[in-house]
Amino acid sequence: MKDLTLVMMVGPLGAHPLERTMGFLLRVAARETLGRIMGTGRVTRAVLAAPDLEGLESLGHAPFPLEIDLDPASQPFDFGSRLADLIARYRISRLLYVGAGASPLMTSEDWDAALEAFQEMEEGLLTNNLHSSDWIALAPAEAVRARPHRLPTDNAMAWVLHREGGLPARAWPRSTASLLDLDTPVDALIVARHPMAPPALRAAVVETGWDDRRVARIEALLRTPGSRLILAGRVPSWAWAALERHTQVWTRVFSEERGMQASARMQRGEVRSLVYAYLQAVGPRAFFQTLGELADGALLDIRVWMAAAGRWPEPVDRYAADLFAWETIRDPLLREWVEAAARAPLPVLLGGHTLVSAGLVALLESALGIPRLPL
Repeated sequence: MKDLTLVMMVGPLGAHPLERTMGFLLRVAARETLGRIMGTGRVTRAVLAAPDLEGLESLGHAPFPLEIDLDPASQPFDFGSRLADLIARYRISRLLYVGAGASPLMTSEDWDAALEAFQEMEEGLLTNNLHSSDWIALAPAEAVRARPHRLPTDNAMAWVLHREGGLPARAWPRSTASLLDLDTPVDALIVARHPMAPPALRAAVVETGWDDRRVARIEALLRTPGSRLILAGRVPSWAWAALERHTQVWTRVFSEERGMQASARMQRGEVRSLVYAYLQAVGPRAFFQTLGELADGALLDIRVWMAAAGRWPEPVDRYAADLFAWETIRDPLLREWVEAAARAPLPVLLGGHTLVSAGLVALLESALGIPRLPL
């Protein structure tokens, strides 16, 4: 068996209570995923990079080889540079990088199958999503060290190493388990209701006290023949197709700006959105009134709107938006959007890319009581 090193990174918990809660959920997910991956026996050792050990104390007694590497306090965090440094210091030749919130629904059996496939690759990469990677198996790992400046986040990693680094790339077969990324509060609410959710993660989400009634209303809508649903944002065709195949729901789909981060269009200020243009033209209240005339429910990837507006609010504002806590949002434009959504005449879910892709299919699986639908 070729040596394979797992590197996982977790971020800071943050100062705001909402950031701390989301950060804690990500650390619970990280602990669960570490255990599942190491349980396959296909990984030689694991390196966990973190700013501190809060919520990770139990890993000090992990029943597998684990190095905990604390982020340097003397310099600002940079994803590409941090990963390149870990690869150099731990002399990693074959790398499995996994984000803290990546694929929390993947079982040990799922990871075993993916890593068995990677074992057969001498050179190249295997990832859950070429356009927006959450986990990636890579050889040689040195490819990261050649272009750390091109890796501001893990999402661009597979795309950059394939398109610019020339590495052969393979995307793992699509499933909710492999593609769902725990990134925001609405993702956590969706995961906690899924039949394959790790019990520890489900319990941690329940303990937050976050209101999941809107999620339940969308699930009910998915079970109701003749219901009407709007999807807007970075909607992939396979998620829409799952609705067509397994429900009798009428859908209106506005799919736009897929890959806006991996392609760096967002960083260059090139994001354009027809839905956002209409929102601007009529204003938030009229916008959501119109949605109420067109549909019985809506899932909206509002990160596209943020990028089109040329603003990217702080995480605490984005999290508050997903929870409809509009009174606490400091960004005035985002607060206006979310207040209008909260008062809309139809149930609305707000979030990011996951909400309208793997999150949508996870909602469908929960609604139908089917742990894994074929995609």
